[in-house]
Amino acid sequence: MTVDLQTAREELAGRTVLVTGAGGFIGGRLVERLVLECGAEVRALSRRVAGAVRLARFPVSIVRGDVTDRRDVEAAAEGCDVVFHCAYGTSGSQRLRGKVNRLGTRNVLEAAGRAGASRVVHLSTLMVYGETGDGDLTEEAPRRRLGNVYADSKRLAERSALEMARSGRVPATVLQPTAVYGPYGGVWTERVLTALRTGRVILVDGGRGLANHVYVDDLVSAMLLAAVEPAAVGEAFLVSSAEPATWKELYGAFERMIGQTRTVSMSAQEAREVWRRHRRARPWALPTLVGAIRGDRELRDRLFATRELVVLRELASTLLPEPTQRRVKAWISRGRPPGGGGAGSADQLPVHPLSPGEIAFLQARTRVRIDKARRVLGFRPVWDLEAGTEMTERWARWADLVP
Repeated sequence: MTVDLQTAREELAGRTVLVTGAGGFIGGRLVERLVLECGAEVRALSRRVAGAVRLARFPVSIVRGDVTDRRDVEAAAEGCDVVFHCAYGTSGSQRLRGKVNRLGTRNVLEAAGRAGASRVVHLSTLMVYGETGDGDLTEEAPRRRLGNVYADSKRLAERSALEMARSGRVPATVLQPTAVYGPYGGVWTERVLTALRTGRVILVDGGRGLANHVYVDDLVSAMLLAAVEPAAVGEAFLVSSAEPATWKELYGAFERMIGQTRTVSMSAQEAREVWRRHRRARPWALPTLVGAIRGDRELRDRLFATRELVVLRELASTLLPEPTQRRVKAWISRGRPPGGGGAGSADQLPVHPLSPGEIAFLQARTRVRIDKARRVLGFRPVWDLEAGTEMTERWARWADLVP
């Protein structure tokens, strides 16, 4: 018989819990609920204490440390009953980000094993399955290389977690969330709003592809259940909403937040042609770059959202020394506007091109199945798209991300 959420809260009450990546989107919300709902004694491991400022209002022990440093992780995990591993590589070179995911995960698993933790919940990703096709997707599907540093390093990290759990070295459980959105969200919240504010977003085939998504609180509920369910050890679970939306529905919800229609329908062939033209074109004109540097904040925001600058940042993350990267990122962050943006008619805004991989992803009608999480964990998603985006919009207005 599976546990329910109330039982999970009761079992976590008073227990010492370590959360890595506690200053981030998912880790931050997890800490809030561990404190407010479970009454757990939370220890938050963060590479930068300033990055965990969101947690300052809670009775949380914030430990400064890096998951790639074995001694830091061992000190943080000492005496902990449960470990939630949410940290992943978000900055620095691609090599460093991959190292955080691979070595950092192994350090956390080994430290938890030495500390005698009763459970490690490792946060993985849907992307470990690589490029998926139409039809149902379950945990039985093969993991495939995607050619993406984040996805491929996460796939290797997940493999370590499952191997160590199945060999009896550490009682670990793996969760594989789909597109996670909600307050403080990055890729599937802030980045979506920025793309819509600064240009037009392509809906491949009119947005008919399936967008498997999950609101952050449903994911956190699955994490709490995974921390106490005995049958979850050595298992991986896909975590998503009860039903997928279409990309048209998902982006439509974000368009309503900004009060503008900013999507454009294209066939996959048309989208690939936009990409080809984009690759042939000059990355940018010098006057545009100079104008952005000299203080045109709206122009600079549009420039930062272009594919060209994304590619340039990826290249710079590979070639530039870490101190130089930090200085450049600090300069960029000072220049970004707090909200609004995207003035002018929609047909005057640039179309954000999609890479071939992104086109395939948005075209696919993959339906993620959560039957295993329902059966073993007792997972019951309660946030549908309407409720989740309504809560997200309230936060986005407070954060000055939408008008």
